[in-house]
Amino acid sequence: MAFWTNKKKTGNRRRSKAWMTQEARSRLARRRRAWRLALLWVGLPLLLAGLVWGGLTAWRVLFLENDFFRIETIEVTTDGSLRRELILEYAEVAEGMNLFEVSLRGIRENLMGVPVISAVQAGRQLPDTLVIEITERVAVAGLSRAGGGMSLAVAHDGHVLGPSSVRASLPVIAGVRDAGLRPGDVVKDPMLAKALEVLRVCNLAELRPDVSVVAIAVDDDEFLELTLQTGERVLMSCGDVEKKLRHLGMMRQVARRRGLNLTTYDMTVERNYVGVTETEGTRAAQP
Repeated sequence: MAFWTNKKKTGNRRRSKAWMTQEARSRLARRRRAWRLALLWVGLPLLLAGLVWGGLTAWRVLFLENDFFRIETIEVTTDGSLRRELILEYAEVAEGMNLFEVSLRGIRENLMGVPVISAVQAGRQLPDTLVIEITERVAVAGLSRAGGGMSLAVAHDGHVLGPSSVRASLPVIAGVRDAGLRPGDVVKDPMLAKALEVLRVCNLAELRPDVSVVAIAVDDDEFLELTLQTGERVLMSCGDVEKKLRHLGMMRQVARRRGLNLTTYDMTVERNYVGVTETEGTRAAQP
């Protein structure tokens, strides 16, 4: 009986020892997994930081500090009259700078801040050439100010241009409601867009000889008042501008053939356009 009891105790101790050994192994495995996870969380960012640092260092040494990429030539092209030295000054670039240290985005942003510039392309030609291409805004009219004079101009897209863009030959737009306009602003008065459309149509080759506008008043909400180069006034509603201007050209041709001295053309009523002579408001029917 004692022999059986001792044997049973020995078996229990063996099983307990085996269980404890298995538990210890499990704890050890868990610790190893925790260490691996900790190393992963700590080591991976360090590895990535090292790669980034190494890449930046290589970029600096191979490109930013390499005299092989020093700018020797800056090619500047423009479709307008801006001088090369002004363009480089606005862009804040010069020969001798590093080609890769110069920000192409910065060049574009600097130049797009100039009111007369409407589009910019900037690029690199390895190993030592910077290319800048510019599209300029062209003044299509002067803006008359309330106090007299014409110190601002406007482009076809409504952008205000400075005094350097003003020319005596430009037609004048008067009565714009926007206050405090400065170069670089965009005119918000909706009547200006109608006036600019009039000037665009009048510049068409087939209309230019008969419909040459020197001034447009936009101070009325319903119609424009045009002054032609030959002195006639044209009152025009804002719809179908091109159709009206083509009809105006035909009316002027008919008036010349009939020997009529028309001073005013009233095109405010749709499909009932009339010309008025100087003598007591005599009306000439539309052609």
